[in-house]
Amino acid sequence: MIRELWIWWRLRPLVNEFKELTKMKFSVNVAIQMLVLVAQGLNASIDLLPGRGKFWAMVSLSAVQGLTAVLAHFANPDGTPAQAPYIKK
Repeated sequence: MIRELWIWWRLRPLVNEFKELTKMKFSVNVAIQMLVLVAQGLNASIDLLPGRGKFWAMVSLSAVQGLTAVLAHFANPDGTPAQAPYIKK
């Protein structure tokens, strides 16, 4: 138990920094989603990678899209946390 508390105490600044990095604005979300969508289309239509490479590229690009969607889900369009009320300016 003491070891876990020590680990948490040491990682706390990194967790707080990660919280700052996860504030995603709507424009950043759209840009990432569009770039990955284009990459998915190119991966499906152009034979740059062998079969297994195409599969793993598809999996990794899907993971990026999913992570982006999850981060955007917890943020308002202006980047504030979703718990705060969003007032359009």
